[in-house]
Amino acid sequence: MWRETTKHKRNRRIFDEEFESFLPEKILDFHVHVMNEGVLPAGRTYSCAGHPIAKYDLDNLAQDLDELYPRRKTSAVCFGFPDVDYDQKCNNDYVARSCNERFLGTPSPTQATPASPASSASQRFFPFRLFDPLHDTPEALHDDLVAKRFLGIKPYLNYVRKADPNDVEIREMLPGWVMEIADALGLIVMLHIPRKQRLADPLNQRQLVELCQTYPRARIVLAHIGRAYYLKNIAGHLNALRGLPNLYYDLAMLNNSEVLEYLFARVPPDRILYATDTPIALAPGKSVEINDQYTYITPVPWELSISDEHKKIVFTAFAYEELRAIKKAVERLGLERDFIEKIFFSNGMALL
Repeated sequence: MWRETTKHKRNRRIFDEEFESFLPEKILDFHVHVMNEGVLPAGRTYSCAGHPIAKYDLDNLAQDLDELYPRRKTSAVCFGFPDVDYDQKCNNDYVARSCNERFLGTPSPTQATPASPASSASQRFFPFRLFDPLHDTPEALHDDLVAKRFLGIKPYLNYVRKADPNDVEIREMLPGWVMEIADALGLIVMLHIPRKQRLADPLNQRQLVELCQTYPRARIVLAHIGRAYYLKNIAGHLNALRGLPNLYYDLAMLNNSEVLEYLFARVPPDRILYATDTPIALAPGKSVEINDQYTYITPVPWELSISDEHKKIVFTAFAYEELRAIKKAVERLGLERDFIEKIFFSNGMALL
């Protein structure tokens, strides 16, 4: 029962009082991890904010979407869990097969290209492929992307395999040959940027501009708004990026309304994508800013958090704290209903 959806009465009350009139009828979550049995090494579990799991498959996701957003029509962009010790092929194959089998209507057997409009119109879950620059090869990757109808790729800094992850560069995560494939196929790249300063890092800024300008047919999504979880990490750092027509921003795990307000006021509204980072976003907790830093607060110990050892706090999900922050930013800026519907659904569907 760790997943904080409306299966808990306290969350049903929160949804009815705070989100029922705010959320649109259709919701697309642009950042979800799924994992089938057999991906993890034997005896290992994955920690969802301190709650160990061995899998999180599309059946789990479908149930959680229904319970997280009652009375809404929901869909999601899905990819695996990026870890060098996990079975990447097993995870990628499951994501492609399971997403492409789950249509809102009847699937067409003739749909064979990654960017098929017919697929986007009828599909509920949209597959992205984990990308490993060490083990993937150009021809095999291209053939896999096309044959399994992946709509995008998901690189991750751990796949570069440097001793210090803070030394990883974007161009090492995305070497030129994979970007040529992404550009040729018009794919989406879900980019979790590296380096300690994240969005504020000058090298990241330069390489993002180069990436977008060199490969204009590829679409780059900055996961977690470039990991800008606190205000100082985003303030003043969008100027070189906001004019790039193929750069998008996903809101996964952003609980800070000031960061969201800063973004909403400065980038084109059609470049903003609602996203959560489920299943972690379903866990109880909240991201907080402290002295130009951020951390997580959780009810149980987690390596990334401060835990509430004295049990003084009643938590809801990270996802609901994100919705609260989005709603607060929207209200403070006086944004119209059209903006809400765009970020929660139509922007992401247009991109897909």
